[in-house]
Amino acid sequence: MKNIYILIFAICFSFKAIAQVDRSMPPEADEPVKLNVGKLIPIQLDNGLRIYLAPVKEYPKFTISVNIELPGYDEEERLAEKKILNSAYSNKLSEKYPKGEIDSISNYYGALLNASMYGGTIKGMKQDVNLLLDVYVDALLHPVITDAYIQKRQEEQVEKDKKKISKVNTPKRPFSIEKIIDSLLFGNEKKVIETQEKVKANYNGLTVSDIENFKNDRIVSNNSLIVVVGDFTEKECKELMMRYFGAWKSGEPYVKNSPINKKTSIIKKRKIVVVDAPNAVQSDISFRWHLGDAYTYFKDDIKLQVLNEIFGASQLSYLYKNLREDKGLCYFIRSSVGASAVGGRGTVRTSVRNNQTAYAIENIILEMLRLRNGKVSASDLKIAKNSLIGSYTRSLNAIAPIPYITFAMQKDDYNLPDDYLQSKVEKYYAVNVDDIMAMSQKYIDPFKSVIYIKGKVSELKGTLEKFGDVIYFDEKGNTIE
Repeated sequence: MKNIYILIFAICFSFKAIAQVDRSMPPEADEPVKLNVGKLIPIQLDNGLRIYLAPVKEYPKFTISVNIELPGYDEEERLAEKKILNSAYSNKLSEKYPKGEIDSISNYYGALLNASMYGGTIKGMKQDVNLLLDVYVDALLHPVITDAYIQKRQEEQVEKDKKKISKVNTPKRPFSIEKIIDSLLFGNEKKVIETQEKVKANYNGLTVSDIENFKNDRIVSNNSLIVVVGDFTEKECKELMMRYFGAWKSGEPYVKNSPINKKTSIIKKRKIVVVDAPNAVQSDISFRWHLGDAYTYFKDDIKLQVLNEIFGASQLSYLYKNLREDKGLCYFIRSSVGASAVGGRGTVRTSVRNNQTAYAIENIILEMLRLRNGKVSASDLKIAKNSLIGSYTRSLNAIAPIPYITFAMQKDDYNLPDDYLQSKVEKYYAVNVDDIMAMSQKYIDPFKSVIYIKGKVSELKGTLEKFGDVIYFDEKGNTIE
């Protein structure tokens, strides 16, 4: 009996201790520190080749990504040369390795190696980096080009011209809901009359020498950028690049157009576009609006990401909790409110039962107004920031170095600092509730938006007019009165 009393006392004491722990405040997180990953070290060779090193300590593999700036096909007058050169690269034959050894070497060393007019990628073990770079550089700068390529392409072009049938009547353009939405947001685009004929590949009289000259004019070091991810010091990286790319010749610089393309919205009030799906039991709903000045990498990009996370980008978001968890209207709902080259775009997407469509739209608008008119809780803000910080820091690894490569390729275009990746976490931490309210009032706009619905018009008609002007279309794009 004495043992039973002791056991009961122990259990009660344990519950008391647990209760005391539960009532205590959770420990505060440490002060944010600067990441020791994501660092980019700029290097430039005498031939104008730009390099960014992303050092990753004690990692046995490496990734080297080469990007060569070239005019697009429509801008290229020497289209025949370009097409034949592309064929030469795809065959993976080079001066040093003319018998198909490139694929064999890649497979033997468990590496990835590809070269094209636009650059390429090399992945492998660091201990094999010299061999793999030797193969890649030869594949890039000395591909095997033969008369057979020219002959084959010429024959293909002749056959294509024979099959070409001129059409007297211009076919009717297919119905495009995206063009309708764009016209409501931005107005009808002005038609540009093409005064020049589309460039056509001309293989007549083309020689191997012509293609070699074309390659030497276009594949040049000063229009190229290399990103190196791996366990290299700055000195090691520069020596490696000098050894394999130092003799790469420069040429005429290619000036890129600005990535920013300003687009101005003209919409003054909410519009609804409905496309009939006569047999549908659910309606697909999509909100669209233009952010205006949220250009890629703009100063409030991080704040906008946090806002989107709270609004509808996760299962802890306002939209998800309301429409999915609280009201059970949908299986999924997601928002995307982010920066872009044209000034940013906001979207909300979901699918609900036809008879719940108006109710779902009402609740989406409600959540948009909730963000605009009130401050988010400190708890919701913290959860959103922690989620984004966790996702971001997990993405910075050498196994999948996409963030390093993407950033390096865009760094100069957007004039970003060298420590952009490292300082990103600090910027997430710095976002506060006032920032979210300011971002909401500026970029969450339920009024100047287009709501696109694909559903059963016979069940929807008359339920949507309270939200704004409604245009109904049948499946072929004819308006329904």
